[in-house]
Amino acid sequence: MEFRHETIDPSPPCTRLGICLTTDLTGNGYQDVIVGGMGAMKNLKIRGKYSNLPNLAGLKDMLGLKETSIFWYENPGWTRHKLSLSSDLYVFGNALGDINGDGRVDLVVGQGYRGTKLFWLEQPEDPTQPWAEHLIHDKYDKYHDIAVADVDDDGENEVIGLSQESKVIFYYDVPDDPTQSPWPEANLHVIAEGLAIEGLVAVDIDGDGQTEVVAGPHIFSQPEEKGGQWHHEEISPGWDYTRTAVADIDDDGELEIILAEGDSPTYGTHAGRVAILDPPTWEATFLHEDLFCPHSLQVADIDGDGRLDIYVAEMGLGEHANPRQFIFHNNGDGTFEAEVIAEGIPTHEAKVVDLNNDGRLDIVGKPYEPERHVDVWYNEGGEQGVADD
Repeated sequence: MEFRHETIDPSPPCTRLGICLTTDLTGNGYQDVIVGGMGAMKNLKIRGKYSNLPNLAGLKDMLGLKETSIFWYENPGWTRHKLSLSSDLYVFGNALGDINGDGRVDLVVGQGYRGTKLFWLEQPEDPTQPWAEHLIHDKYDKYHDIAVADVDDDGENEVIGLSQESKVIFYYDVPDDPTQSPWPEANLHVIAEGLAIEGLVAVDIDGDGQTEVVAGPHIFSQPEEKGGQWHHEEISPGWDYTRTAVADIDDDGELEIILAEGDSPTYGTHAGRVAILDPPTWEATFLHEDLFCPHSLQVADIDGDGRLDIYVAEMGLGEHANPRQFIFHNNGDGTFEAEVIAEGIPTHEAKVVDLNNDGRLDIVGKPYEPERHVDVWYNEGGEQGVADD
């Protein structure tokens, strides 16, 4: 397969870019790209601790040269628009969903390191205008993963969150008036406490008709009675922080869990690994065990052969000189063939999506830090592919 690289923005107005999402905001049939981040650290770090002294970002704030937290690129042409006028949202965890029921997709964002706010941003009729910001709560610390899904099977979507520093997995029932700030405490439900994990998927993983929460190598099942304690099962021990995907990767009628240790080895105990966990025993089949922070994980039929493949990309973090992007081609017999499709550009939270409507799946991503740019890899070889929904 051949992928043509194009930098669609060599200098986005924010550093430490955590958000990369795709959706059609304009209604023209093309996938637009939403990007955002936390911006540079406001305080100098001295001997491993944050001081009260401003760093370069803090000095810029004093001079009115603030960064833009969230912005989006209009496809085709990649014109950049501000999504939020706020410069200090400090966002990391993110998800798309129609929060107010008006038929337009909204954005839920949670703050990153040392941030405790969870917002939803309301898409206006003209998405090029600023999106109204609504506070859901100011309660937990560092929202690494967010999802919008019907987690309690009541027929309505909830906002699900994973707070890494507070070690809490929770969800909110959307109130009748979602613009009220904050949302009522009675709408908050705690799924689990005491676990610092990454990766979040709401799905009926075991086919019992009820939605479970898959969070890394953990499965949380609904309580027998409303308001009761969720059942927790750790299905595979020994994993560092993971990106998580769920799909019937071997076409056997059962859902598998795919894990990639997105922060290893930098914040982990070993080199980053990618594996498929197969029910019912959840035995791990490792596809790679020597990666550098593979913080992009997508499942899609990228090569167009009718079988789901696995895409993974490495970060750089100023440490890894040659970050790679892989496609693990599904051979259909339980084995996968690894192909390096790009090298040299650090990538974080990349998405696999058809960007130019040619029927082939492309890739859009960006680094986390210290570099900042937004990149597209156009798929110009092989057959048509279809993303897994």
